[in-house]
Amino acid sequence: MTLLWGVIAVYMLIVMSAGVYYSRFVKTADAYFRAENSVPWWAAGIAIYKANFTAYTFVAIASLVYVDGLSGLLLETGPAFAFLIAAVVFANRWRRLDITSPPEYLEARFNPATRRVFSLLGIATTFLASGMRLYAVCKLVEAILGLPLVWTICVAGSVMVIYTMLGGLSAVVVTDVLQFLILFLAVIPMFFSSVARVFQEGGLGHFIALLPPGYAVFPHPEHGRTLGWLLAFWFSYLLDYNGDWGVIQMMCSTPSEKDSRKAAFMAMVLGIPHAFLLLGPCFIARVLWSKELADPNVMAQAETVYGRIALKLLPVGMIGVVAAAMLAATMSTLTVAWNVRATSFVNDIYARFLRPRAADAEKILVGRLAVLVIGGTATSVALYIALRSAGLFSLAQGLIGFVVIPLILPLLAGLLIKRMHPWAALAAFAACLLFAVTNEWTPGLYGRSAPMPFELQIVISVLLGTGVMIGSGWLPRSREYSQQVQRLFEKMARPAPLRHGDLTLPAPLGILSVLTGTVGVMVMLLAITPQSATDRVLTLAEGAALAVVGLVMHRARRRFEAAKVTQAE
Repeated sequence: MTLLWGVIAVYMLIVMSAGVYYSRFVKTADAYFRAENSVPWWAAGIAIYKANFTAYTFVAIASLVYVDGLSGLLLETGPAFAFLIAAVVFANRWRRLDITSPPEYLEARFNPATRRVFSLLGIATTFLASGMRLYAVCKLVEAILGLPLVWTICVAGSVMVIYTMLGGLSAVVVTDVLQFLILFLAVIPMFFSSVARVFQEGGLGHFIALLPPGYAVFPHPEHGRTLGWLLAFWFSYLLDYNGDWGVIQMMCSTPSEKDSRKAAFMAMVLGIPHAFLLLGPCFIARVLWSKELADPNVMAQAETVYGRIALKLLPVGMIGVVAAAMLAATMSTLTVAWNVRATSFVNDIYARFLRPRAADAEKILVGRLAVLVIGGTATSVALYIALRSAGLFSLAQGLIGFVVIPLILPLLAGLLIKRMHPWAALAAFAACLLFAVTNEWTPGLYGRSAPMPFELQIVISVLLGTGVMIGSGWLPRSREYSQQVQRLFEKMARPAPLRHGDLTLPAPLGILSVLTGTVGVMVMLLAITPQSATDRVLTLAEGAALAVVGLVMHRARRRFEAAKVTQAE
C-alpha cells in the first residue's frame, strides 16, 4: 500500500512540474490566458474531451450503468453528439470572435451589466461545482487506497492551484494531455480484461442468459428510463458542453478556425467509444459478479463499484495508476475551470472596470492570485463537505442545476438569434432561475406535490428562457445597440485570420515527451510489486507503451515546432 501511495505522490510532482516549466516563459497576458493562440488542434481536442468528465463519471454514471445497464451506457453517448454540434455550429463562431473569455462576448452582444453579472456568477458557481467534484474524487480514492480524505483533498487542491497558477493555459493543456494518456492506460486494460472474463466464465451465450430482466433493454419505463428522459439528458449535454467556458477558451486559443473545428471533431471522435470503454466493465460486472461486488446495501454504496471492479480486474501494481487516472479526470476539469474563471475575472472585471490601463505583468499577477482564491475556496468547500456532512453536497448539486441552463442558454442563443433586447440575457436568466427555485421549494405553485421530473424541467426551462429572449426582440431598441449587434454578426461571418501570438511559448510536445516517458518508467517500476507473472507482464507492457509514446513525441517535437514557425511567417 505504501508503494501505491508513492505512485500518487510522484504523479502529483510530475503534473506540478508542468506549471513550473511554463512559468519561465509566460511574460505576457496573452501567453498566460490564451497561450498565444498556439494550442495545437489535437491538444485542444483532448483538453475539450478530457475537461468534461470527472469523478462523477466513475461515481454517478458508473453506478447508473451498474444499476440500470443499457440506459446508463446510452446516456453517456450524449457528449459525442454535443461535440459534433460544437464542430458544425459553434467552433467557427467562437474562433472568429477572437475573445479571451466568454463574458467579453456578452458585453458586445448585450451590455456591460450582462458581462459583469455573468462573470461573477460563473466564478461563484465554480466554487461549489469544483468543491463537489474534488470531494467526490478524493472520496473515491479513499475507498480504493485508504488515503485520509482530508489530506487527499488538501494535497490534490494545492497541486492543482500551483501548476495552474504558475503556468497558465499552456500548463493546463499539457497536463490535460498527460492525464488523458494516464486515464486510458488504466481504463483500456480494464475493458479488455472484463470482456475476456465473459468468455472465460461461460461465453457470450452464458452471459446473455445471466442478464437481469430489463438490464439490456431500452427504453425501460419501469425505472423511468424513457426516450424523453434520454433526449432531455442529451440536450442538457449539448447546452452544457457547448456553453462551457473551458471548451470555448480552448476553441479560441487555437491558431485558426480550421484548428478549432478539428479540435471539436477530435473531442467527438474520442467521445464515441467513451461510454463503452470507460463504463462497459460496470455493465459486465453487474452480470458476472454482482454477488461478489455487492453488499446488502449495494445501491447506497454504488459509488464504490468502479473502484471494486478495478481491484478485481487489474494487477496490484496498476491500482495506483487507476486512482491517479480518477484524480486526473477531475483535475482536468477543475484546472480548466479555474484558469478560465481567473481569465474572466482579470479580463471582464479587473482590466475592464477597475484597472483598464493595467500592464501585462499586473494582469498576470492578478490572474495568479485569482487562481489561488478560486482554487483555495473550492478546496475549502470540499473540506467543509468532508468534515460536516453530505447535506451541503446534495444542496450544492441542486443549486448548480439551477444555474446551468440560465447561464448557458443566453450565451448560445446570442450567437444564433439576432433580434433581442440588450437586457434579454439577464431577463432570461432571472426567469429560468425563478422557475427552478419555485419548482424545487414550492412545487404547489405548479399544481404538484413534488418537483417536476428532470426532463420536464429541462423542456420548460429552455422554452421559458428562449421565449423571453425571442419576445424581447419586439421591444424598442436603440439604433446604437442595433449597429453593435450588426457588427458582431458581421464579425462572425468573416473567416478568422491565422493568429500565433509572439511565439515565446515552447510547443507542448517537448515537455509532454519528458512527462509521459517519466510516467511510463514509473509504471514499469510497479512491476516489482508482488503479483502474478501475467499481471507483471501486463504492468511492464503498459509502462513500456507510455515510454514509447513519450519517445515518439520527442522525435516529432522538432517537426511540429518547425511547422509552427512556418505558419507564423
